[in-house]
Amino acid sequence: MIVPMIKYSFLVYHRDFNSFLSKLQELGVVDISKENRTVDEEEKAIINQINRYSNALRFFETRTPSEEKITLSMDADDVISRLDILQKEREQFDNSIKKSQKELAEVKPWGNFDQSLIHKLSDKGIKIRYFAIPEKSFNDEWLQEYPIEIISTESGLVFFVLIDSGDIQIPADFQEVRQPQFSCKFKEDEINRYLGKIDEIEKEIDFLASYNQVIKKSQTELINSLEFKVVSSSADKQAGESVMVLQGWVPEPQNQDLVNFLEQESVIYISEKALPQDNAPILLKNNRFAKLFEPITRLFSFPMYAELDLTPFFAPFYMLFFGFCFGDAGYGILFVVVATIYKFKASQTVKPILSLVQFLGIAAVIFGALTGTVFGYDLAETQIPALVQYKSFFLDKNTMFYSSMAIGFVQIIFGMCVKAANQWIQFGWKYSVSTIGWVIFLLSSAIFAVLGKVRPELGLTAFGPIHLVIVGIAGLAIMFYNSPGKNPFMNFGTGIWDSYNMATGLLGDVLSYIRLFALGLSGGILGGVFNSLAFGMAPDLPVAKQIVIVLILLIGHGINIFMSALGSLVHPVRLTFVEFYKNAGFVGGGKEYEPFQRKQ
Repeated sequence: MIVPMIKYSFLVYHRDFNSFLSKLQELGVVDISKENRTVDEEEKAIINQINRYSNALRFFETRTPSEEKITLSMDADDVISRLDILQKEREQFDNSIKKSQKELAEVKPWGNFDQSLIHKLSDKGIKIRYFAIPEKSFNDEWLQEYPIEIISTESGLVFFVLIDSGDIQIPADFQEVRQPQFSCKFKEDEINRYLGKIDEIEKEIDFLASYNQVIKKSQTELINSLEFKVVSSSADKQAGESVMVLQGWVPEPQNQDLVNFLEQESVIYISEKALPQDNAPILLKNNRFAKLFEPITRLFSFPMYAELDLTPFFAPFYMLFFGFCFGDAGYGILFVVVATIYKFKASQTVKPILSLVQFLGIAAVIFGALTGTVFGYDLAETQIPALVQYKSFFLDKNTMFYSSMAIGFVQIIFGMCVKAANQWIQFGWKYSVSTIGWVIFLLSSAIFAVLGKVRPELGLTAFGPIHLVIVGIAGLAIMFYNSPGKNPFMNFGTGIWDSYNMATGLLGDVLSYIRLFALGLSGGILGGVFNSLAFGMAPDLPVAKQIVIVLILLIGHGINIFMSALGSLVHPVRLTFVEFYKNAGFVGGGKEYEPFQRKQ
């Protein structure tokens, strides 16, 4: 449900305004209206600084803070400035290493040599010349004919040097290359020096990571100051800027706290209950079960203040749909067990998500038990003596196929009931009559169609006399009371259009729910395939057989669990946001309640 809001208007003398805002921020219950304002340059600078802090904190999360005791007094800006310098230096050394490695690869065929010795030989008129030719073109007789020495053979090339005293005629087959300017060892030592510098940088970065709490504190202070500035600039200046007018919202349960605070301040205020047409912020309050599904609500949009909160209405269906899609009792038990174990050491923010995983796992266990699927095994087809008497209770594929559409039809009808209730609450009962007519028409048609097949002796068939009376009453509401206050011809035209949309849209909506059956079926088949592969491809060797079976089962079922879980999360969300929200008449666009408070 949506928590009722109280709208407040504050009139504050300009000299008391900052003091009033500080106390209001400490109280932390009022969501201040910040409409029709632009972000100034100072706020942009603060936001950029906050983002710098956030980037640094995210980076430090990947580091292991040094255990060295902090003795150097540094503020957040000093830490981040030093971090920027170190990261730039690290990048420069990384680039230098890449360059040196490339140069090392070029001189590696020539090995290690003394550059000074080569210069001394050159001064005495003895020149060392360098050649590289394809290995297949090298003639071994050259070793006897010329003063050459093979240095190395790499990548199909022969690298050799020739001692040239000035009177040697070099064959045309010799392909001379540029003289290396340094030896391998020189470049290797250079790379090691760079690596040593990087190691020093890494240690200093780990030391800076010890200041993450300092950065968090500065970031929090900056966020609070930004929020204060935004709220301060949102005030409307009146009476020659001597009176500041501020508007805000407070949840009804916290209203008395605000009243007690205001009675102690020299402030004039006006309070009134928020009206449906007011753009009041949204604060959701649901029971323990529905509250677990509020993150799914946030994925799409918050409802408008005048609307109903659909979270408690789609929560049971979402759990049902997940179980239908996942549909494996073994996987479900695994989810429940892992989530239960992890809850013992999880933080308070993660525990609700783990509770949701437990509920979804229970749904998978229930549907897996109904279909007889456990870790890809179809219990209905196994010859386990203890299960023979229960095989008739397992639901077959045809039953699951029709059940998926039946569940979809039920959710669509339920969504239309929610729409009728929403219209009744927002606009009055007249505006819900047409929707109620559609509910009666569709529900009665389904009931009479089933009764006509199951109990024909009752004479309650679809479009029989009794059903036609019900359809006639519903038709009058649909065709002539869909737009209260308009003339009958306008209502009739709108009714024709609504009937066309219902006829074309309802079938597509119901067929969309077949995906529940398809996903559950594909997951079960894929699990069975991995089981067959594990036992069919294993070699007939005592130890190797068990190892191969375990590896295939772990990898195969791991892939299947991931794919099935992903599909089981996404497709129910799609059915909720498209089919259910549409038939429930959801508008959305509400703004979440964000109180003006000092963050810790």
